Amino acid sequence: MYNLTLVNLSADARTAAANDGGAVELKGISGEELQTLLDNFCGLDAVQNVTTDPEIRIQSRHESYLVRTGQKKLFLYDVLNREAPAQVLTPAQVIAELDGSAMASRTSAPFPFARAVADETASVVSAPPRDVVNLARVAVMLVFIAALLGGVRLVRPTDETDTAAGQLVPPDPTEQRRLQLALAGVFMTGAQPGQHGIVLTSTGGLKLFEVNSRTAPGVVHAKGRLGRIGPKLALATDQPGGIIRIADNDTLVYCGETYRRIP
Repeated sequence: MYNLTLVNLSADARTAAANDGGAVELKGISGEELQTLLDNFCGLDAVQNVTTDPEIRIQSRHESYLVRTGQKKLFLYDVLNREAPAQVLTPAQVIAELDGSAMASRTSAPFPFARAVADETASVVSAPPRDVVNLARVAVMLVFIAALLGGVRLVRPTDETDTAAGQLVPPDPTEQRRLQLALAGVFMTGAQPGQHGIVLTSTGGLKLFEVNSRTAPGVVHAKGRLGRIGPKLALATDQPGGIIRIADNDTLVYCGETYRRIP
């Protein structure tokens, strides 16, 4: 039996929404029930996943795990082992890791005679290292920040960018609120690994993220100042690249890349 904490998730794990620090607690969940929840979690809407950072925390005996999702995959985090990389698994494989059957399969000799030879030679057959992810969200952010600092497309702000940020004229509070509501949404260069996204919230929040193939999206929580440079709307950020140009309500331009609104 498992005890679960669903963060930013509905009780059936089908939908995600920010819950202001609250969480759904589920006690005494069977393996079958957990697999159903993980199946639902895999099918979570991609936009909801990026904007709310949902996760499932699992307590099993003396072990603690955390599961995130992305690209219709599950990423299993071992809370007690923060130095190893992640396991990318199906719901059934997650259950196998939790109940120990996966480890038993990895450590058992494939044939009886192989076990006998191993005993005679007193050799130690070690299990393949578990592939677990770093739980600390700060580490994920630092990796993505490093990518931003060292990437070809995401470069350091130039003097031109600094000058543009200095020319930013903020709107009055009423217009700023109207613009924040109109611009709120998710913008992406594409959905393939290595491509980038920007999340603007209705309260002025800003997130930058990168789509990964084997891990959950790397996310940076940034700061932004909305205003105009001449007649054009723009968002001055504290990130490399500096200015996000706002072509229209559905199109952003940042570091030479064009981001389109996700419906």
